[in-house]
Amino acid sequence: MDATNTLTTNRIWNNVIKALACISMIMMAIVGIAVYHANLPALLILVFFALFYVQLPGLTLLRLFRLNYDHISTTLCIGFFAGWAFVTAQYFLSELIHTNLLLYVLGPAASLYFIIDRIRSYKSRNPHRISGKRFRFSALSTSLCVFMAGVLFYALASTQYLYLSPEIAVSTYMNPDKAYHMGLIDSLSHGWPLVSLWVQGRIIKYHVFTELLMSVPVRLFGVPADVAIFSFNPYMTTYVFGLSTYVFFRELLKRKERAGLCALSVLLSNLFICRSIKVSLAFHFAIINDNAVGYGISGAMVFAVLLRNWYRRFESGEKHLRELLVLTLFIMLLTGIKGPIAIVLVGALWGTYVIGLILRAVPFKTVLPLLLISVAFLIVYMTVMGGKGTSNGSGESIFAFATIANIAFYHDPLILMLKGMGIPKILRLACMLVVFMIFFLTAFILPFTIGYIRELILVFSKKKAFVFDRVMIYAAFLVGLAGMFLMNYSGHSQVYFGFVAAFFAPLIAYWFFEDMEDNRGALMGIVRGVFVACLILTSFTLVWHLKGMTESAQFHQAPNIEYNTYQSISQPEYEAMVWIRENTPKDVLLATDRYSSVPMEKYSYENRWTNRFFLYATYANRFCYIAGSGYNLPAGDWVIRKEMIETNNQIYDVNNANRGELARDLGIDYVVVSKRFSGDLDLANEDFTQCFTNEDIDIYKVRKGD
Repeated sequence: MDATNTLTTNRIWNNVIKALACISMIMMAIVGIAVYHANLPALLILVFFALFYVQLPGLTLLRLFRLNYDHISTTLCIGFFAGWAFVTAQYFLSELIHTNLLLYVLGPAASLYFIIDRIRSYKSRNPHRISGKRFRFSALSTSLCVFMAGVLFYALASTQYLYLSPEIAVSTYMNPDKAYHMGLIDSLSHGWPLVSLWVQGRIIKYHVFTELLMSVPVRLFGVPADVAIFSFNPYMTTYVFGLSTYVFFRELLKRKERAGLCALSVLLSNLFICRSIKVSLAFHFAIINDNAVGYGISGAMVFAVLLRNWYRRFESGEKHLRELLVLTLFIMLLTGIKGPIAIVLVGALWGTYVIGLILRAVPFKTVLPLLLISVAFLIVYMTVMGGKGTSNGSGESIFAFATIANIAFYHDPLILMLKGMGIPKILRLACMLVVFMIFFLTAFILPFTIGYIRELILVFSKKKAFVFDRVMIYAAFLVGLAGMFLMNYSGHSQVYFGFVAAFFAPLIAYWFFEDMEDNRGALMGIVRGVFVACLILTSFTLVWHLKGMTESAQFHQAPNIEYNTYQSISQPEYEAMVWIRENTPKDVLLATDRYSSVPMEKYSYENRWTNRFFLYATYANRFCYIAGSGYNLPAGDWVIRKEMIETNNQIYDVNNANRGELARDLGIDYVVVSKRFSGDLDLANEDFTQCFTNEDIDIYKVRKGD
């Protein structure tokens, strides 16, 4: 009787916690709409798009490929990525045949097919009831619900909760990175190739499949790009990242019922790659999803699941071509989402294959599928990302040792302390690596380290079977970590290599726990104790981070707030950009004097991070002659940037009588004067006619040549 009462009490408490988690997610959405004025009609269109153009068509493709998974979470997760690939293929096909008809029709048609097929399936099982299995709230994982609520808050607090709609805000915070991706979405909505909205005539090569997906509702339904980035993206990130993390653990652990708890532990462990003790750079990129890294990490986790399903069929001699085709298409999609992450996975595949050959545990014929996957990766990498237009912000060399170290907050003080102690350089580097790994892996450091070394010894000594898909996870960690420390990939972008290592490490730690499940020795007790202690400690740092994010969100929604001039757009500036969008042709070229993201005393032609303003181009959805040239010109081309800026300045020189002729020679149609930056300039003359003015902006139309 006591056991029954305890079980009932636990069930009640679990249902209460799950209900609170679900209610909290609903309340978060209400806050975004009511307080931060998210565009509700546009948001609903994007939800409709995600469901009927991505998720349901993806499930249709899985049925057509006859791919079945034993849990709905896996089906939904892989189906979403399949739908993403479906939309990507439609986009390029539509560009080839010069019509949007396929983009309009194929998604809803596939969704309708799926719905009809499901209804028929239910009818055939029971002609008197078509409702299918009854949904049971109690069957939901409590840990998963809490995890999803935590991810959603983390995502919203650093995107939607910082972004007041420009229509109602005196001045709106604007992350230049987000503005850059808004511009990519706008450009892709106009077609391929990806033409820079910032420097006319320049083609951008970039991993753009996330922006491509978002560009379709912008193209078809006129949804503003800022709504896609700031209002909808947090929900899509929560769904994709949360589901992928859960599926990753559920499919690759023996104890599937622990998947939700493992996912929650990743959140509570507050993985660091940190520039500041107050910020988890790993979560900042993955959950806030800067530069689509969150989708890249999600894709890496799903790739590991797909690889396991394929290789086990391949190894057993079963029919495996469908799974291989899906795996090949998936690496192409992942390459277009986040190239560095795909590089790590392909490198890990080949590393695993070579080790397998050495240990005589992998058949030589495995090389053919790996070649197919590698060629698929290269096709996307070289066509979508490679070639002229790719910017490497760190120079021309592809190797640079430990440049990542300068984003670790403890780097300088620790080096000074070790030098003061007279520690030799090689030992200082070793100490730095140990400290970095402690912050990098947080709660997982001890079980991961012991588990990794133990697995290495057992596999190489042949005391444990060589399992290709499992060894690939270990290899991916090593390749990702090496890439992060050794590669030179566009500024700090080499950190993306390390994210694969960071998010694969928890699985390796839990594999160790599973292998040692029945071990009750002192070592296992110590490892478990350290893990729990680290989890509690890092949970406190997570609470600290979330507290700071909450305070920042409250600060940004305060009335009449004055934002940093160089990190914001004022309501009058936004009003001027709306005027341009509504009153000028789409192909006009604007000149702008707002090209610096820092005060001029800190400005440098050579530093591309100070040359990254895209706000006017993004909101006006027009080409700008100078704005954003920081991202669109490689680091070595700073001389070109300098010449552009100096030429541009001549247009704003009131003493330059030939400024109209210069503007015509450059193809400029309108000149935008930012009074917050340049003051009140009167550029009117026979060549410049003022056509718009407000307290922050003057716009001049350039007279056409004779």
